[in-house]
Amino acid sequence: MEGDAAPAEGGDKGEGGEAGAEAGAEAGVDVGGLFGDEKKKDTTESSEKGDTGGADSEAQQLKEDKAFITVVQRQRFLKKKRFDIQPQFGITANDPFVRHYVVGAEFNYWLSNRMAVGITGTGFFGNKTSRYSNIRAQEGLLLTANKTLWQASANFLYNPIYGKISVFNRALMHWEAYIQVGGGVIQTQVIPRFEALHEPFRTIAPQGNFTIGSRYYIPSSDFVSFNIGVRTWIFPDKLEPAQRGPSTGVDGLGDLANLDDPKEAKANAQSALSFNTVFFLGVSFYFPTSFEYTTRR
Repeated sequence: MEGDAAPAEGGDKGEGGEAGAEAGAEAGVDVGGLFGDEKKKDTTESSEKGDTGGADSEAQQLKEDKAFITVVQRQRFLKKKRFDIQPQFGITANDPFVRHYVVGAEFNYWLSNRMAVGITGTGFFGNKTSRYSNIRAQEGLLLTANKTLWQASANFLYNPIYGKISVFNRALMHWEAYIQVGGGVIQTQVIPRFEALHEPFRTIAPQGNFTIGSRYYIPSSDFVSFNIGVRTWIFPDKLEPAQRGPSTGVDGLGDLANLDDPKEAKANAQSALSFNTVFFLGVSFYFPTSFEYTTRR
């Protein structure tokens, strides 16, 4: 066999052969990745073949090492046929008058390592910003604004990019970029211009959403990832009627008294296409919590 050393006369291996066999039996060659998720290759087999440290054993060792060193490494994390539960936290970015803090959760089932289907539910906690109050106080303008209450949608997710990042040349962090599209319903509530006089009304409308995000897989973990992304909802909304105010009659501002009723105000509301954009962070937990590779390296 290639790499076998010729036995010494009398059948003894010699002192060098015994030392090499003992060292080979005790030592191991690390053939794994930087995350410690691969097994060590035992060199006992090489010692049993009779490698004595000569040119033949060195060539044999190099041949064995090449069998385990790969330029293109396999993915660190597999998601196929696993469930993904992801709590999310975020903040809105595109409305200067109403700021929302967002808490939600996403549930996905992975059809493959690149595609998943799922549902998302989100609660919004919104309030007027200081800019809203400053414009009203300094300019005397009455602003029309709505806040979002909640949304629910079904989604389809696709990962077009998978890559690795070197961390201080000491470790590799695996990551992927994804896009997600979906649709569902969303509910909003008007912020009355005269809150002391009028009650708000709410609107439930269909919505579509689009998300761009990325996932980062931490070392030595088979069931956790950290996520970051931006999601935009597009939906038809209803705004408070312009003639809903405190004064009526000839000497007033032309406001209509019947609009004091929230139902009448909603019936006469102005329609507008609205956008709600949220930056969010999330942590995904995958079940089952482990996976197995089904193909060779």
